[in-house]
Formats: sequence, C-alpha cells, structure tokens
Amino acid sequence: MQIVEHFYKVLADDDFDILLMIGGYGSGKSFTGFSKVVLDSSKVKRKVLVIRKVFATHKESCYEDIMDASDQLDILDEWKFMKSPLEVQNVMNRSRIIFKGMDDYRKLKSIKNIDYIVIEEADELTLDDIKELRKRLRVKGVRSHFVLMCNPVSKNSSIYKMFFTDAGFNFDEEELYTKRVLTKTEKVVLEDGRKEQVIIKVHHSTYKDNPFLPVNFIYELESEKDPRIRRIAKEGKFGADGELVLYNAVFEENVFEKYVQGKIDSSNLHRGIDWGFSISYTCGLKMAVNPCLNELYIYWEYYNKGKLTLELFDELEPLREGNIPIYADSASSQTIADFYDAGYNIAGATKGKGSVDYHEQMLRSFSRIVIDIKRCPNTKEEVESCVYKKNSDGSMKSGKYNIDAHSIAAMGYGLEEFEYTPLKKRLKTFYGTRRR
Repeated sequence: MQIVEHFYKVLADDDFDILLMIGGYGSGKSFTGFSKVVLDSSKVKRKVLVIRKVFATHKESCYEDIMDASDQLDILDEWKFMKSPLEVQNVMNRSRIIFKGMDDYRKLKSIKNIDYIVIEEADELTLDDIKELRKRLRVKGVRSHFVLMCNPVSKNSSIYKMFFTDAGFNFDEEELYTKRVLTKTEKVVLEDGRKEQVIIKVHHSTYKDNPFLPVNFIYELESEKDPRIRRIAKEGKFGADGELVLYNAVFEENVFEKYVQGKIDSSNLHRGIDWGFSISYTCGLKMAVNPCLNELYIYWEYYNKGKLTLELFDELEPLREGNIPIYADSASSQTIADFYDAGYNIAGATKGKGSVDYHEQMLRSFSRIVIDIKRCPNTKEEVESCVYKKNSDGSMKSGKYNIDAHSIAAMGYGLEEFEYTPLKKRLKTFYGTRRR
C-alpha cells in the first residue's frame, strides 16, 4: 500500500486521545482514518465502535472502506466480515469493529468495553451526541482513542464549536490551514487529586494530498465557480452550509487603494452602523460604490461589543472623515441623537415593512462586493457564514439568516442614499435602449 507522508504520520501516531481529521473532498482523510483503525486493531486487541448519524448508511460507506483498507494493507485474510449483525472481527487477536447509528442510541448503551470510537461525517452529530459517545470510553488499562472525520462544512457545526471556539478546545483555524497538523494538551486535576492529561490533535488535508484521484475529479474541483463550494470542497476550509446570502462577495487586500482612492468621488462614499452595545456587536463600515461597474467596496470596519456610548464616540471617530453622511439602525434613536450632538453627520436609516428584503436584494444585485480581507476580518467571516434559513419544505426564508449578521445590516443601513435599481428594471431599460 502506497501512503503519502502527510497521512503516514497519522497511521504511525498513537500518542493522542482525540483526533480530528478534517479536509476537503477527496482528500483521503476517511480512507486513512479507517486504515488506521484496521492497523491499530490488528496490532492490539481492540473493541471499536464506528458511528454515523444514520445506521443504514454504514453498509455502503464505512463497512466497505474498512474492507478496502484491509485489502490495500494486505491483511484482508486476518478479518472476518459479517453483515448480520454488521460487524468485522479479527481472527488473529479477536478485535471487533462494530457499526452503529445515532438514530438508535438505546442500542449503543448496551455495548460494553469500548476502547476506540470512530465517527464518520462527524459534523452530522450534535455536541450532545459527541459528549455521550465520549462517555462510552470506559475501559481501564488501555489508552482509548476518539477519532472524528468530516468535511469542514459550516462554522455553525458541532465540530467547529468543539474544536475552534472558546467553548471548546479553541484551536486556531487559520493556523491549522498553514501548519496542517496541530496538537494541544489539556491537563486536568480530578476531585481525588490525580492529575491527568488529554492530548488532542487536528489534521488537515485537501485533494492535493491524495495522488490517486482521477483527472476528471480534479477538473471538477478546480473548475468550480461557486466560492462557497470552492472553499469547502477544494480548499478544505470551513464555510457555510446552505445558500449564501451574499454569494457575490469576494475578498482582496488593499481594497481602498485599488478601487476607491482617487477613483470614486465623495457622492459614492457611504457609511453604515449597526448598534450592538453590551449584548451584541456594534459594526461600523466604510464603503464605496462604483456605479459603472455595479460594484460595492468595503474597506474599513469597526466591530466590538460591551462599549458605552462615550467609548463609541472615540472608537467610531474614523467614520467622521470627510463628513460623509452616516446612516445607522434607527431603532436606537437616542443613540443617534447623542452622536449627532457629538458632531457626527448621522441619521437613522429607513426601516419598515419590507426593508430587510429590500436591503438584501440591493446587496445581492451588485456584480461584486469586494471586502478587504485584512482590514475587515469580521465582515469577511460573517459574509462567508451567513446563509438563509429554510422553511419546512426546504425553500429559503428571505430576510431570515442563520446568524445575526451585523456587517450585512450595516451595509444595508449605510447604502440609504444609494439609488438601487432592481435587476429586472435594469434589464428592461437595457433591452428597451437596444431596440431603439
């Protein structure tokens, strides 16, 4: 079996308690994960529990992957494959690999002495599911392993929350994309005074780590135009699960210098604020519109919470530059009055029935929304994560999103004076002119 170096280290490494293998489509993470299970269980007697959200999906996925891995490792004859019940047994050391689904959790409780758990498509499980599974590792005298494998589908997924937020292990997402493998050791003092440590590792991969992919698969990945799919499938980076609200957003450096400075007059400069104060985030944006190219540029942001009005006076000072009109969430009329008294050229944005949908359609009508990747990191993160909520029939809920997108709200408020022409009207005008 030919193994690339990036994955060989995973196969040879047993010094971990929790391992996340995450990456893009066709990266080889799942096959490597199951190869590791087969190797580890061939060397030492193990009782492995393989989990998917739905049990019925095992037979044509995890079960076949383990069979293929055994064959590739040239140890197929060491294993006995049974389909009723769905199980694999090692005839040499009596290791067992058992397949279960979270759709019948009661059956999991009856399985004893589990010392190795593997979860395929781990992002399909809830945090509560994962916590309950970790409690199943209760064998003394054997170092247990907990392996999770998935694509980086959404920042709202259980995997992102478990590994990349303050509430979890708090790995640095961008550092992972650079270093490819990260390790963290958590030390715990038990109530009886004993000191324990848990080693957590995260392994990142993309299709470029898999030299065995067919050319047509690579072509499909590299020719994909949808930025959301490219980010998740090709680059193996966390994105948004669903239809992006601002599908037309792109990210570049030095946006002001490239597109605004000396190129756009003051009548096409815009400022917007969405208030947050102590509970949520206040977001302030500097923007510009190129009406000829139908492009919106976002090149400066303020993004913070827990601030008093007096503190915001100072921290939002850059928005006063050039005395450009600022439009803010009119729900906080007193705050707007305070800012006006403090010398800000500010007014409340028009809000009413249909205003959210109007702002949404206006933003989606731009040919491109170019966001400065370094100066506006929070705007970038929200735009990459913000997708539509769905109705019970699977259709999109216009104006309803999965997150409280402060930056998108600030965009809408700030473009109060922008004369938005819906696409249908623009096309009608264009074709009418052509006919004449």
